Formats: sequence, C-alpha cells, structure tokens
Amino acid sequence: MKRLVATGCLFALALTAVAQGSEQTVLIPASKEVSRSYMSPDEFSKYKGAYDLSNGKTLYLIRKATRMYARVDDQSEHEITRAGNGKFQALDGKMWMELVWANDNSVGGSLNYVDESPSMAGLEPKVISIRFASR
Repeated sequence: MKRLVATGCLFALALTAVAQGSEQTVLIPASKEVSRSYMSPDEFSKYKGAYDLSNGKTLYLIRKATRMYARVDDQSEHEITRAGNGKFQALDGKMWMELVWANDNSVGGSLNYVDESPSMAGLEPKVISIRFASR
C-alpha cells in the first residue's frame, strides 16, 4: 500500500514537472518609441484648426503652450509630434496622420486613429482609417 501511495505521488510530481516545462508564449505589445519634435507656433499655425473627415466626424489640431494635440470629435486628446513634412503621430501611438496641401490651398490627406467608442461593451477598440473631406 505504501508503494502505491509513493508511486501515485511520484506520478503527480512528474506530471507537474512536465506541465511546468512546457513552453508557453505570452504576447506583450511593445510601446512605440516616439520622440517629441519641436515645432514653432508659427509653423504649427498652418495646421492648427478643424478638419472635416469623410465619415462625418471632425479632427481638431490644437496647441497648448509648447505641446500639440489632436482629437476626433469628443474623444480624448492625444499629444502629437511631427513625424515628417505634413505628418504627425500621437506619442501614445493611437493616432497618425498625413496632411497634404494642394495648390489651391485646400487640404487632403489621411487619418488613422483608435476609435475609443466601441458600439458594444466588451469589444476591442478598432483602428479607423479615413480621408479628409475638407478644412
């Protein structure tokens, strides 16, 4: 009887060791390393304002002190930085855009942002890719 109990315990320990030794993969999303790029108020004044999007929403680009921010309608503001000529990205990685100026001084371009207002509870926020309609 003692051998049966001892064998059972060894078997249980062996199963535990096998379970612990099995390889498990955990995906951890990496945060984007975005460094701030200074843009003078005069440079940013060209971009500052409201932009109508083709989905009926509005993109707002604003400046507070030395920081630049963007938001879509009533969603939260995201601090943005210049990522190139007419390109901006949010420091938190939830928004990136490109503004293209035409010869007639109209603005086109594209905006990608994480929609923070999912239609049903429990759904993951999705990335919206949209074109500018007008300024």
